[in-house]
Amino acid sequence: MIQPNGYNNYLFTILLAALIIVLPASAFTVAMYGTNSGFNPELHTDTVAVIDSIPGSSGSDLDSNVDLFTDPSIDVIILAGDDSFSSSTAAKIETAVAAGKILVIAYPCNQKFDASLPASNGGITPGGQYLEQVDPTKVLSKEIFAGLPLRYPLKGTPQDREQAVAKKGSVTLLNYDTGTPALLYGKYGKGSVIEWSTAPVPAYMAENEADAINYRLLTKLLPAVLPTQAIIVPETTPTEIPQVNITVSITPTETATTGQTSGNVTVHSSPPGASILIDGIYAGTTPSTIPGLNQGNHILRLTLSGYYDYEGTIYIVPGQTTNAFGTLPPLNQISSQNTVTTAATPIIVAIPVTAEPTQKQEGLDNSILVAIIGVITAVIGAGATLLSHMSKTKKE
Repeated sequence: MIQPNGYNNYLFTILLAALIIVLPASAFTVAMYGTNSGFNPELHTDTVAVIDSIPGSSGSDLDSNVDLFTDPSIDVIILAGDDSFSSSTAAKIETAVAAGKILVIAYPCNQKFDASLPASNGGITPGGQYLEQVDPTKVLSKEIFAGLPLRYPLKGTPQDREQAVAKKGSVTLLNYDTGTPALLYGKYGKGSVIEWSTAPVPAYMAENEADAINYRLLTKLLPAVLPTQAIIVPETTPTEIPQVNITVSITPTETATTGQTSGNVTVHSSPPGASILIDGIYAGTTPSTIPGLNQGNHILRLTLSGYYDYEGTIYIVPGQTTNAFGTLPPLNQISSQNTVTTAATPIIVAIPVTAEPTQKQEGLDNSILVAIIGVITAVIGAGATLLSHMSKTKKE
């Protein structure tokens, strides 16, 4: 009996295969979550095919469809909705981007990502009074903003935005009046990420303005001619779920070579800089590509001081490069605000103290000297008394 989920996946694959057959070679495929980035595929029906589109009102919808978003047939992932999706969904998407996809992401979705973004999160703050081109004289800016304004004033109340801090190697195209990045992009693994630190529509731009910027960036970052895909649909029996084999042309570094028994793995992590151990053997730090691994399963472990370890399994295909990604959660640290220090109560003990004897003078203790002086005084007193009585007797 055909299971509903398997049947739905089968239908999705058949529809996708049919769509790819009729697409021109220069077209690209998109999976969309929300519309806050301003990208409108309906304006590019000749070159853009939307494979999956879900509202951006609930992160659970993205959790349920993440496998469709990371499917090898998808060229561009657009995340521009609510950020209530899970961290595991974000990790899967980052892995797909590292393997070669392009991610277009807008606030607040970018709060769930870190290593893959061209900017670091410097906190949340109200938006500025306008957006403006960083350098209109650059060739890239002229291409991206041709026919568009140099400045985009705020329309209405400022919306919250991420106070982005551009990472080294990223390219900033739009800034706020405060000088912080509003639109920038950068490489991540084999893919790229276009980041809006705000939702540009309708706070700053008309939809056609944001769409033009997004589309021009995408066509700039995508290959001039995307690889074609051959579809092979074998004969099937009525009692089995039909199997669809999709053969995708791959880059020369990933082409299988006859007789090879080893392959490579490219490892990324969030945060980067984690130590890579494959089958317990140190292999460098992330991001890094490790060549010459034997075909089959291997244990991948990532370690970084201050973070929990990541451990998973990777499968090496001869002559190909496997992409792996691991997220390392930070270790729980007790906040100083939650630490209660109890002051020790001093214990006072009354101890009788005996006066220390004073130093001896010429071998005699002071008490002995006092006793001798007392005796001498008593003798003198007695002698004086006796003499007094004797004087009285003579006079009589």
